Amino acid sequence: MRFLFRCARLTVLTVAGLWASAAVFICVVGASIPYDRTDMAVVFGNALEADGTPGRVLTSRLDVALNCYRSDQCATFFVSGGIDGPGLDEAAAMRDYLIAGGVPADRIVVDNKGDNTLATARNAVAYMRDHGTSRVMLISQYYHLARAKLAFERAGASDIYAAFPHSFQLRDVYSSWREVPAYAVYGIRLALDPNSKPVSFRPLLYLQSLLARSDEPGT
Repeated sequence: MRFLFRCARLTVLTVAGLWASAAVFICVVGASIPYDRTDMAVVFGNALEADGTPGRVLTSRLDVALNCYRSDQCATFFVSGGIDGPGLDEAAAMRDYLIAGGVPADRIVVDNKGDNTLATARNAVAYMRDHGTSRVMLISQYYHLARAKLAFERAGASDIYAAFPHSFQLRDVYSSWREVPAYAVYGIRLALDPNSKPVSFRPLLYLQSLLARSDEPGT
């Protein structure tokens, strides 16, 4: 029994070590993507507050986008997100935030069907092809950028750059660990079928919806 316990503990420690190493590698790859002037910047959506305004993570991404605009590094913005519920349109909230920050409305493309990374990549690349542009900047958290770049490469983009908020939150630890299986799934699915259908699953939003339901009368 003691031998089996030691083997189990060793297995758990080995898996945890490999997982942590993979998470660090993914973060380093994302943070190492070069930054340069581009035709279009893609801002990935994230959760909104209850009043429909961008949450903390999304605000940090939008502030990076505003800095990009003010430094004349981004000509057009492609804001892409999903619908989280009634009055919770991520892309519309991002557009409003950028306009309030001084970005002209005609420089913002709104995509409210980008409720996952692959969908955003395909929608953005399709727009770029239609408008004859090629250089794209991805704006998201550092831990997400490696997978985002993979999705854009598989969608057909070639000149890919990136920018990210230079800040750290405790939830980044969870998000970095989550990126390991997410990146692996993307890599395998897109290698086996480049046209595989985008699938969206947001654990935190799902848990929030379950908690909200539990607070309703009769539940």
